[in-house]
Amino acid sequence: MSHEAVMDGQIINIVQNQEIFEQSDLQQRLKDRGYEIPQATLSRRLKKLRIAKVAGIYKVVDFQMPNLPLVLNIEVSEFGLIVLQTNPGNANNLGYYFDQKFVTYNPRHPKKTGIIGTIAGDDTVLLIVKGKSYLAGVLQLLQEEFPYLQIDEGKH
Repeated sequence: MSHEAVMDGQIINIVQNQEIFEQSDLQQRLKDRGYEIPQATLSRRLKKLRIAKVAGIYKVVDFQMPNLPLVLNIEVSEFGLIVLQTNPGNANNLGYYFDQKFVTYNPRHPKKTGIIGTIAGDDTVLLIVKGKSYLAGVLQLLQEEFPYLQIDEGKH
């Protein structure tokens, strides 16, 4: 993954998990994480990432992950863990997509998807579901995101 892509991920993570009122605040948080970025460059990155000031706070206004990796298979354990298989080298991108779209680490802005985290290997992503009662809802999300998948909800 390129330095620019990693920095974009840091920017999205900060904006989604902290209240950022000024670009200078975001610059400082990036600097704290080891990324020095001039204000003009940061402004262009925000525009590219579709981050804008909404009611005085920077927000991701339209998160879309281009070229989402193909999910080849899905397995659901009796404990409510979901394993997604993808092509080699694609699990990180897939896990990142789920983290950004469905997982939140900010208790002030909880997402009620039921997915509390992901773990990605090379070609496998583990979705950790909050509990068995959330499983049907998470499987519905997966069906909406990947309509080509055959998910047998009756087995779970």
